[in-house]
Amino acid sequence: MTACVSSGGNLPSPLPLAKARRLSGLTKPEGVVTTPDGRLIVSDPDGAVAILSPDGGISRIGKAPAATGLAMDRQGRVIIANFGLLADGNGPLQRLDLGTGAVETLADSLDGRRLVASNAPAIGPGGEVYCSHSTWANPANIGTTDPAGFVYKVAADGRVSRVCDGIRGANGICFDRDFRHLYVAQTAAGTILRYRRGADGSYRDPVQYGPVLGLAPDNLSAGDIYGRMAPAERAALGHPDGVALDAAGNLWVTLPFANRVVAITPTGQVVTILSDPEGQVMQMPTSLAWGGADLCDLSIVSRRNGAVLTLRTPIPGLPLPHWG
Repeated sequence: MTACVSSGGNLPSPLPLAKARRLSGLTKPEGVVTTPDGRLIVSDPDGAVAILSPDGGISRIGKAPAATGLAMDRQGRVIIANFGLLADGNGPLQRLDLGTGAVETLADSLDGRRLVASNAPAIGPGGEVYCSHSTWANPANIGTTDPAGFVYKVAADGRVSRVCDGIRGANGICFDRDFRHLYVAQTAAGTILRYRRGADGSYRDPVQYGPVLGLAPDNLSAGDIYGRMAPAERAALGHPDGVALDAAGNLWVTLPFANRVVAITPTGQVVTILSDPEGQVMQMPTSLAWGGADLCDLSIVSRRNGAVLTLRTPIPGLPLPHWG
């Protein structure tokens, strides 16, 4: 096994995808969470989540309407975002107790309007839950020009509030080490937005973080991407999905339609980490998370072939709150 270096290690370019450990047998997985005891927890339409044990076993637990992005709180409970526009229209934010399988709803509406497209959750500085909400309609319009996406927050007392809005397809979110910044994938524009934390704890003053990540045509539909574009054309697309920070401050981003994973360095450079334009191993990477004893095992959800790929990285991931 390759040793993991300190947080000052260099980014790989690229990682050896052919050497990835592959866990298969999943149905349209989307989000992934790692646990300190070595399990992988993946969103699963046949339940709420699928639990992949270190020995390769798969078990399913809970029930959710349209599980998409996942997070884990400090108590070891799984936070589930439901993208209901792709199912029954209901898109609540839920919390799953892994011990009992009980699922409770944390938020199902905001400002009197039912949530329909909760996408990616993250745990905030005080344990509160933040979640992106991509759109209100037309989820197949990957290149929407409507800035209807936003991020909302569920406080410890259950109060639901809007954090930031005006986002074209709000998708993956994450915080940096000291919660000084919130990063949001703006899928339709091919960019990452970064919000700074104010003295009052709010996140404001969005700026584009790094360059545009590839082509992001206006009003490009999922049907156009998979029905009309050749692999070489798709490889040039730059629609970001999942995001995660490593311990050196590099922001790793999945580009699902291009079958790529890139990293944006603290100086704004983009490094290609994985590229599989023909989809021979990785097909539609949606989210990623580090695990393992040294946090150097990077797991990437490969949605279209129902797999999770795990590779060693020379830089550990930034520990998330449930890692202590």
